[in-house]
Amino acid sequence: MELLVATLAHMASGSEDDGTTRLRLIAETIQNAPGLVNARFYRSREPELFYFMLTTWEDEEIWSKAQERYNPSTLLTGSTIELLTTQPEQWLMRYVWGYSRPSVQPAIAAAHIVTVRRDQVERVEQNWMEGLHRQVKQPALAFAFLAKGSNEHTTFIHDQSTVNNIRFSDTSDNTYSSNFLNVLSWPNETQRKDFYADQHYKAMSGFLSSVGVVRILALDPI
Repeated sequence: MELLVATLAHMASGSEDDGTTRLRLIAETIQNAPGLVNARFYRSREPELFYFMLTTWEDEEIWSKAQERYNPSTLLTGSTIELLTTQPEQWLMRYVWGYSRPSVQPAIAAAHIVTVRRDQVERVEQNWMEGLHRQVKQPALAFAFLAKGSNEHTTFIHDQSTVNNIRFSDTSDNTYSSNFLNVLSWPNETQRKDFYADQHYKAMSGFLSSVGVVRILALDPI
């Protein structure tokens, strides 16, 4: 079964040109990896500078063999260490749903990362997929997928700010141990706004905020 590796790297302010150049070099390295199915690379659309990398591998065994030379987190740490504001976050995940309109070019994107308690995983997956199935009936999306898995290190959530009136730092008790990743792409800003204005999305967003920690990353493809 294919393995998705999602990698998030926060960079120092003012390092966008240097960071993008180095990320392109990392991308060229990864794209030569044996067993790589596909790779997508993004940078932030927000004042805070970060890069988001999605690499899909044939299976866990291939990924295990490729880590020494092609692990995105390791490559980032090795070539951009002085630009990073913190260690990269990395998740190992499985796809559970996907959607694509080949005739439409994705121009802007967003990644929704939700961390939930173990006892909420099945409920979240079922409700999220139902919501996505309803929304793709409208031609707003160009490309999207939903995946689930866990943080590579599983004991730390990067965002230690107060979210939903709860402060999270150490998760070694494994109460919050499962992560969902929903990546969405649109052909233009109007379609993005229409997607977020949809009542199905608003209902899903409210539900997710009630059961977990939600982060939304606004992205541009590289």
